[in-house]
Amino acid sequence: MSAAVTLALLFFFSVALKEVKGCSCAPGHPQQLFCMSDIVIRAKVIGKVNSTRPQLTAYKIQTIQTFKQLDKKRIQVINTRSTQTFCGINLENGRYLLSGPVQDGRVVLDLCDRVEPWNQLSRVQKVYLSRYQRGCVCEISPCTGASCLIKILQKKCLMRVNNSFILDDEEALQSICLPGSGGFCSWRRFLK
Repeated sequence: MSAAVTLALLFFFSVALKEVKGCSCAPGHPQQLFCMSDIVIRAKVIGKVNSTRPQLTAYKIQTIQTFKQLDKKRIQVINTRSTQTFCGINLENGRYLLSGPVQDGRVVLDLCDRVEPWNQLSRVQKVYLSRYQRGCVCEISPCTGASCLIKILQKKCLMRVNNSFILDDEEALQSICLPGSGGFCSWRRFLK
């Protein structure tokens, strides 16, 4: 293979990897996703509506329950990145947990945000949605192997991930990281 062809292929793959990498999402505990989001709502997606931005797909929604919202303006439309982009998502009519950022006054969700059908959430996850806010002062940090065994007294809870950085900690998924006496954070379970 000629040097020019090799360079062209390397350039192509580096551009492609940047695009894919731009959409890769680090594993996150549901509490982390809650705390990083501007809005967290349970909503019914009614259907697509015309979008004012070509790179976005707009959906009319009916908010059923609000768990977190920075401003109190009623959300009637959410936007997703176009499915023609690497990060795009497509929503069907139905009930969802929608959690993500507000950009320029618009809710814009993509694959890295928490967009889950409501009926696929566990009972524990549904109950904890009303409690996560109290733990937003704590940090949840990934750990692997022996580093997960270290018990540290600080504003941090450790969450086990495997070598592929996929969340691999069922105990953490069934718990909330909350501050206790002295301001130190630890995992707590309220339900079994």
